[in-house]
Amino acid sequence: MADPSTIERISENGTAILEGVTWRSILIGVALAPFQCYWLIHMEIVRGRGFASTVSLFFNVVLTLLALTLLNHILRRLWPRIALARTELLVIYTMLCMVTALCSIDMLKPLICIMPYGYWYATPENDWADMFHKHMPGFLGVSDMDVLKPYFEGGSTFYRPERLLTWLWPSLIWTAFIMVLLGVMVCLSAIVRKRWMEQERLTYPIVLLPYDMTDPQGSLLRDKMMWIGFALAGLYDLLNGLHMFFPSVPAWNAQRFNLRQYVRARPWSGIGSTPVTVFPFVVGLGYLLPVDLLFSCWFFFIIWKLEAIISSALGLPVGRGYWPYAKEQALGAYIAICLFAVYAARAYFGSVLRMAFVGPQSAEFDKEALRPRAAVYGALGGIVALVLFSHAIGLPIWAGITFFVLYYIIAVAITRMRAQLGPPTHDLHHVGPDAMLPTVLGTGAFGPRALTVFTFYRWFNRAYRSHPMPHQLEGFKLCERTGMSQRRMAFAIMIAVLAGCLSHFWAYLHIAYRLGVRGKMTGWGTHGYGREAFTRLQTWLEVGQQPDYNVSGAIAVGLLTALGLMTLRARFVSLPLHPLGYAISGEWSMGWSYSSLFIAWLAKVIIIRYGGYKMYMRLLPLFMGLIIGEFVIGGMWSIIGVIWGVEVFGFWRG
Repeated sequence: MADPSTIERISENGTAILEGVTWRSILIGVALAPFQCYWLIHMEIVRGRGFASTVSLFFNVVLTLLALTLLNHILRRLWPRIALARTELLVIYTMLCMVTALCSIDMLKPLICIMPYGYWYATPENDWADMFHKHMPGFLGVSDMDVLKPYFEGGSTFYRPERLLTWLWPSLIWTAFIMVLLGVMVCLSAIVRKRWMEQERLTYPIVLLPYDMTDPQGSLLRDKMMWIGFALAGLYDLLNGLHMFFPSVPAWNAQRFNLRQYVRARPWSGIGSTPVTVFPFVVGLGYLLPVDLLFSCWFFFIIWKLEAIISSALGLPVGRGYWPYAKEQALGAYIAICLFAVYAARAYFGSVLRMAFVGPQSAEFDKEALRPRAAVYGALGGIVALVLFSHAIGLPIWAGITFFVLYYIIAVAITRMRAQLGPPTHDLHHVGPDAMLPTVLGTGAFGPRALTVFTFYRWFNRAYRSHPMPHQLEGFKLCERTGMSQRRMAFAIMIAVLAGCLSHFWAYLHIAYRLGVRGKMTGWGTHGYGREAFTRLQTWLEVGQQPDYNVSGAIAVGLLTALGLMTLRARFVSLPLHPLGYAISGEWSMGWSYSSLFIAWLAKVIIIRYGGYKMYMRLLPLFMGLIIGEFVIGGMWSIIGVIWGVEVFGFWRG
């Protein structure tokens, strides 16, 4: 019997070729992982330009996929027997998305920053050694000062036995932790896949571009409209990039205007940072989104700013953790999105649970990544393992359960957003369970050891711009569209997780010992994450924090508002206010995106109003060209910056 992970096709010369989740595609994905990590670290940390991992569609992966696709077209003509199939290209794409999500500025970069920070920056003045070193799980960090000195100062090498061994043990423990953390996500994705793809038929807009790019006929790459969009975005990035080297080259950088510099008097100063920018690729991504979501993104962003101005006029403190509590309301909205999705599919989830615990396994689940029993037991077993590990290092059982349940509620909500509507960003900064549990319940509900665990867990909860779970389900969507094995894709995803973790630890430490995290490695990812985490811990232990009822109220308001919007949309289909727009519109990345999404909304409304669906589809390649053009030219500038070590134009700041 043929391997279900492969599909047989016949080439032009009559040779049978196997397609699908092949070992060849998995090995290529693994081989490319170190290069992707090295590239990302240089872009996001060393150069501080080109933040590839902070949007839903990773430009480094799209650029790599495009290069592989073009190379593959040449191989098809010259050596068709070794050419990659479309399915293999999509497997590589999914694996590199997982690698990028892990090695992003919101996942492993904060982790490797936190691991030595509490030890290296302990001084007699801050008294960290006496305050919390005894509560820190030493096997999860690095405390050897002889090993850390060249790490922070640079001009050395990572490849010495004492340094390799010192970093090896905590790196392997965190890798195992991450494997379990993301393994639970694979189980949850396997549970919801059938419901969201086959019954609700969610659209998964993010996968449209990689799917069309890998068309063996090259229809997208041959479309004249695509090349018009490519030229527009590419010329914009080309001129801006050349302008940095040759100031005489005319350029128009639409990233620098910010309203904040023109409104300094109260109450208008409460508006805070309000960029007015144009990013061609965001306009292109926006064209893929529903009109009501586009409208809601920029509309609610303006509402948040008006609320901040009103709060300032009333003399209320405005800013992070204060009025109008936009992030806290967003957390409530995320919870509502997850709860509503589960409630709407309660009959389906009930049948899955019955099959898992008491009933026979239905044959219709045989082709899923995991059968119901394996998926449910895998998810529960993984969460139990995470809770027990957390308890072993100092977190009470009840706090561990609450922590991970809330974490996976957020994960499912983000995955649902991406599956249903494909928003370009989803931040949720600083309101993860590590921050909200002590804020809502007060630090008195937790001991010093538990608060220290929250500090070490901040790395995967500071923000969720590059959350890995949506990429898992999008990989399953590509399986559905191409006939690949879901089970083999799940295996490829977990291999990518392992390869991504090991590659990132190697690449970061290799660069750190050579450049020094206090030297040529700059940006928030070398000091900021650790400073945030441990100064917060210091405040918790020295001052403490009482339960913040304003925050609790804001979360409740966000939850009720999102549920209310969902209820209204169920009764009034034409209501243009979308709860997902409410959830994501008050965040950092939306501040950089809303004006581009406004342009996409206006263009889409006009095109559909006067040209209808036919015109919308005809112009779709043009907007995809905006994405590809900016990713290619902007990505090439980032590669030049890595190779030659020079400052280059960074086309995205979110």
